[in-house]
Amino acid sequence: MNDITLKLEQLGFSSYEAKAYYALIRKHPANGYEIGKIGKIPSAKIYETLHRLVVKGAIVESGTDSGQYYPVPPETLLAKIQEQFTTMIQQLESSLKQTEPVPDMEVNLNFSGYDHFLARAAKVIQQANSSLLLSLWPEEEFLLNDWLASADKRGVRVIAGVFGKPLAEAGYYVNLESCGVSSHDRLAKRLNVVIGDDKEVVICEVDSNGQTEGVWTTTGSIVLIAKEYIKHDMWGHALIGALGESRFRQLCADSPVLSYLINKR
Repeated sequence: MNDITLKLEQLGFSSYEAKAYYALIRKHPANGYEIGKIGKIPSAKIYETLHRLVVKGAIVESGTDSGQYYPVPPETLLAKIQEQFTTMIQQLESSLKQTEPVPDMEVNLNFSGYDHFLARAAKVIQQANSSLLLSLWPEEEFLLNDWLASADKRGVRVIAGVFGKPLAEAGYYVNLESCGVSSHDRLAKRLNVVIGDDKEVVICEVDSNGQTEGVWTTTGSIVLIAKEYIKHDMWGHALIGALGESRFRQLCADSPVLSYLINKR
């Protein structure tokens, strides 16, 4: 294959069509046998190839000498191809501009391993543009603190409930140590949650041996449930602080629903 036939193929010619047209450029008029011999095209393929070239408008058959073919002059053929390509490109450009974007896809990724949790949580923190809502144990807050500080410096609102004394002194950090005691009693694990921009969440459990299982997801319903879980802990902490422990206990005891929920949690 030479450079000319290769470029013809790039313009939409088949291999045999490119060879046949180039053969006719080299010798015309010519019959099928001569074209096939010059272009090294199998005799079984030459006439169907010539027919396709006639249909394409690349060659013409002699009107006076049957079986003899002439090539359409290269400048005429290439101008026609250029016009066709220009029209096609303009239509494609218009169609692409009108293409509707695919809606955001919800993604779920289950993972194992403490390092995987830290890497995924750090990525969510680094990608956050407006807000971070977190529920962390002191161990995990310590390891994620540098990323959280960087997010705060770039203007991301960081709200964190920490099941112990927070490292940061910011007003948006809440000490949920009392909630952590009951949470650990229920799960016997450290449950950590990191939500970025209300769009994605990392949830993980760490047991006493350091075994870690978790999920990262953009599924809206799971993000919402995670947000409500953190808000529940913060509101509950604020409510107990306002009412006092004994009055809160009495409130729960006086309500069958609250009593059931507290005792079953």
